[in-house]
Amino acid sequence: MSEQGSIAEATYEAMRFKQVPAADLVREIRNSWGDNHGVEEVHHFLCEIATCLLHYPDVEVGHVEALRFTPWSLDPWEADHKIQSELELMERFLEDRNRYVFRRKHAAGAWEEPP
Repeated sequence: MSEQGSIAEATYEAMRFKQVPAADLVREIRNSWGDNHGVEEVHHFLCEIATCLLHYPDVEVGHVEALRFTPWSLDPWEADHKIQSELELMERFLEDRNRYVFRRKHAAGAWEEPP
C-alpha cells in the first residue's frame, strides 16, 4: 500500500470518532517530512490522500461554519477536482481547520463542535 493510502486508511479509521480537517493532515505531513518539502509537494500529496478518502462511499467533505459541518453538494469526483484545483493554487500551507473537512456520513450526528 502506498504512503498516501496508508494515511487515508488511518484517517478513515479516525473519522469514526471525529471530523478530520485537511489542515491537520498538512501539519502531520510537514511534521513527518520536515522542512525539505514545499507547499506544492505537500498539497499535492494531500490531494492524493483526499482522492483515497473520497473513494470510501461513506466519506463526505465540507466546511465548518458557525460550529456546524456543511457538506458540499458535489459528487465525490467533483469534490476531488475542487480540492485539487483550489489547493494547487495556494501559495501558503493550508492552516484553516474549517475548510476541507472530512467526516464519515454515518457519524454525522455524533458531534456538533468544529474539529
